[in-house]
Amino acid sequence: MSTKSSAHKMEARHNLSWVLIKYLFRIVTFIGFMVVAAAIIFTYRLDFFAHLVADRVLANAVMPVAHEMPETTGQVSYSSEDIQIIGGRGEGLSCSLPPQLARRAFPQEAGWEPIGLQMRQACATHDYCYRHGSATYGYAQADCDFMLQEQAFRLCLFIDKASDDPTDEERSKCIRDARLVTLGVRVGGGDSFRSYRAKGETPAAEDGIVVDDHASTYFEYDPYPVRSGSYAVYRVADAPDGTEGQSKGKAVYKFSIRPSGAFVSRAADNGRFELIAVIPGDPAYLVGAPFIVRSRHNGRDEDWFVWWQRRSLEGTGGRILAIAPRRASTNDWKCLYLSAMPDAMADEGKPCNTKTTSMLTVFLGMPKHYDDIETSELVPAYYGRIKDDTLLLSALQTHSCLEGANSLCFRDISISTTSGQKLQQQEPLRVTDRFSPEVPGKKQQDNNRYRNFVSHPLILTTSDRQPVLVWLRRDADYESSASLRRMGISHKGDAPKDYTGRSRGTVELADLEESDEPLIVAGRTTSHPSLVSLRNVDKAGKQRLLVRQWHLPPLADGDENGVLPSIIADSTSCAPDLPGDWLVRPPIGIGGRDGSETIVLSRIFSKELQGENYSLQLALFTIGADGRCAGAVHLGPTLPLADLMPSDSKADKEDPAINRRRLERMRQAPVLVEDMLDNGDLEILFPDPKRGGVVIRLSRINRNMDFVQP
Repeated sequence: MSTKSSAHKMEARHNLSWVLIKYLFRIVTFIGFMVVAAAIIFTYRLDFFAHLVADRVLANAVMPVAHEMPETTGQVSYSSEDIQIIGGRGEGLSCSLPPQLARRAFPQEAGWEPIGLQMRQACATHDYCYRHGSATYGYAQADCDFMLQEQAFRLCLFIDKASDDPTDEERSKCIRDARLVTLGVRVGGGDSFRSYRAKGETPAAEDGIVVDDHASTYFEYDPYPVRSGSYAVYRVADAPDGTEGQSKGKAVYKFSIRPSGAFVSRAADNGRFELIAVIPGDPAYLVGAPFIVRSRHNGRDEDWFVWWQRRSLEGTGGRILAIAPRRASTNDWKCLYLSAMPDAMADEGKPCNTKTTSMLTVFLGMPKHYDDIETSELVPAYYGRIKDDTLLLSALQTHSCLEGANSLCFRDISISTTSGQKLQQQEPLRVTDRFSPEVPGKKQQDNNRYRNFVSHPLILTTSDRQPVLVWLRRDADYESSASLRRMGISHKGDAPKDYTGRSRGTVELADLEESDEPLIVAGRTTSHPSLVSLRNVDKAGKQRLLVRQWHLPPLADGDENGVLPSIIADSTSCAPDLPGDWLVRPPIGIGGRDGSETIVLSRIFSKELQGENYSLQLALFTIGADGRCAGAVHLGPTLPLADLMPSDSKADKEDPAINRRRLERMRQAPVLVEDMLDNGDLEILFPDPKRGGVVIRLSRINRNMDFVQP
């Protein structure tokens, strides 16, 4: 009996176990089915659920209060020579949305453009920020994402033209899309953001070395880094004249900038930066960095530091401060800030009221708009047309200059450095081409104006020394093509008020992909300029540097309404055999008078798998005026960071993290290339940011484009 009872009990337990397994299986199956069903429903209605989450998470995001375009970001040259810096790491500028995700999360509705086209300007800035913001401005990922959100909201003011009411249904769709774009990068952008403190170890490249390519690198792109507490920019400009007015060539200047003002230092003969001026901030204006404009005084070319200071990002009003470092005295530097004070605050007894031609404060505009030229950024425009005692700038206006119209306008700005006039009027010029035609009896219209402001305009100069402002516009085929608008000046009278815009022929860049940006222009002062792109592409599993060129046709006289001239990229004339990691640090393009463009590259690598002992390597190649590579790639010296930045204290020598600190210092400053003595040789310099900084001479390039010892 006991044996049978035990058997029955075991059988009962066995049956119960199977019953429980069946129920558990059914429960798990049901849960799995519900999860799959929920996933299918969520995917099918991704736009609804994703927008629901974004609206909840970012419900308190601050809406824009002013109708201003976001700032346009792009390269800022450190020199008055024809030098262009190529940021972006060769990865392109776009919203980077996979097609399937874009279609599901942002389904295109009637009357609305793809999200990648609408938000391109904000996305381009965000790409720069993720790749260079940490090393250049100390930005964190949250800073980059906040700026994306703010700029996307601002774009909605121009994408939605129907109403100023933020509760309007159409306006609400754009704002909701902007929230979702922001949430997407907050959730999924962590792996893409690069910090200058990132580890240096990376997988070995094809030649068996370890390349420092996972960290942020220095590239100055933000015209108004208002979120940065402290950052530094470097400029190469005229050194002060020596005794009896003898020129001392060029010098490296450092501007250490904070919201409260800037410290200005200049590298002495020993390479160390020495403080030469403190420029306090004015609470009425944004503190920023200067760009350089070349002018001429008493028959000598000279550099000017020029600050364009906006009152705020909510408006376009501002002022120009400028100083010529070759002629400026110590007192001029001290008075640069005080000279901008209102007359009511000026003290007649102070030496700052002494007239000088080496500094100035100017308001640009018209009598009705005393300090407002209704533009966001200014670009130097003196290439090929330097004038006596005149600063030449250009700008693409963010506001139309015609009442009741929507057409674009631009400015050819000419500032006298000797007139003493605080207000210098600058006439706006209308853009007239196929995108903004003149129709009798109607106001000019330029539909979807926001598409013209993704990148800075470029400057060309004609044989008669007239400027041509060129910029890209992308429309329906935005991922694979763009239109290049070329705008000159028509002189219909002797006075500036008689001038107007004159199209010099729009062209279509038929295969200009988003991954080709940013672009530089080669041969800008010749009759055969080209646009040049450097890309990092995958070829047979290897990352390679790809050069693409668009050889522009001669300037036209007008803009016919027929088929646009179509330009195809030239990818074969110049094909340097270099790994793509040479684009991690921004290459430097140096324009030659014959239309050639010399590209100087640098990269940091280690031959050790652990990546402890890093070195800096240099290289260059030249693109001839015909677009062909002028000779082979020139490889420069390999410079160990331990030799460039030797330990100067016992604590440094015993610091186990000293190699990592050297690496971080290299990431936080640019390589500079300049003819410092005006003798045809290019010096390659690195301003080490440690302890106030010192300029390190890395190498020299002679007139034959060979690397030699400095």
